[in-house]
Amino acid sequence: MGGNRNEIIQNYFKTLQLELMVASYCERVTQNWRRPLRTDDFNRFYLILGGEGWLQVKRQEYYPVPGQLYFLPSDTPLAYSIISDNTFHKYWCHFSANVGSFHLSHLIDFPYYIEVDDMPYMQHLFEKLTKANQKSGDLTSPLRANTILYEILTYYMDRLPPQAIRLSSSPAISRTNQILQYIEDHLAEPLTPKALAEAFHYSPNYFCRYFKNLFQVTPIEYINKVRIERAKWLLTHSNQSIEKIASQIGLERFYFSNLFKRSTTLSPSEYRLAVRSVTGLEAGLEEG
Repeated sequence: MGGNRNEIIQNYFKTLQLELMVASYCERVTQNWRRPLRTDDFNRFYLILGGEGWLQVKRQEYYPVPGQLYFLPSDTPLAYSIISDNTFHKYWCHFSANVGSFHLSHLIDFPYYIEVDDMPYMQHLFEKLTKANQKSGDLTSPLRANTILYEILTYYMDRLPPQAIRLSSSPAISRTNQILQYIEDHLAEPLTPKALAEAFHYSPNYFCRYFKNLFQVTPIEYINKVRIERAKWLLTHSNQSIEKIASQIGLERFYFSNLFKRSTTLSPSEYRLAVRSVTGLEAGLEEG
């Protein structure tokens, strides 16, 4: 189950869309920097460089210190305030983070801050992010800004213990995660939109519309994408035959080979040879 959980979260990250709204550097926040507990429809990063202050996220209070990076998710109750004349010195930004029609914070839960182990590197990223935001009139500035934003988010998530990133337990999102979990668990079976709809007590037409609205792809497109990713892993990390890999992802060999080539431009055998020639994985593979 843990492996399947990771695959679901990885699929969220693969389709994650980030967009910077604003980024800035603040020498000192003013004495008016305070707000009551409320929610916003955007995310925040705070990179704390100095000073002191107070945050409340949901019911938890925090007193950030220099060297910490805070990720304050959208739709999450947030309050903040100064606590002395030694106010925060920080970089900050607002951004959206969406997977299909969902905010990322609706789909996964994670800690709200990390200890940054390379402050010069992180400060450099935020400096570049701020400059990209200031040059918003440049044709490619959105590309630069969002690329840097992905790098900051990747740094953040990489420094969380894997078990600290959890699938959301909210009832509405739990059903979404159950659907994706069902696909992961039954990948070797002949999955169809009708079978998925029946498993979750939906009509086929409603289920297809519901799924497309959530993930911006049809159920079949998503299932095939998951199958191809699973096949890539098996081709890279095992010596299983092409026939056996095809059966493990619920496909006949001929259809699997055609689908794989349409997705990657390589046949399964060509992909296996190409990956191994680059990574040197010929020895010590798991035998299937």
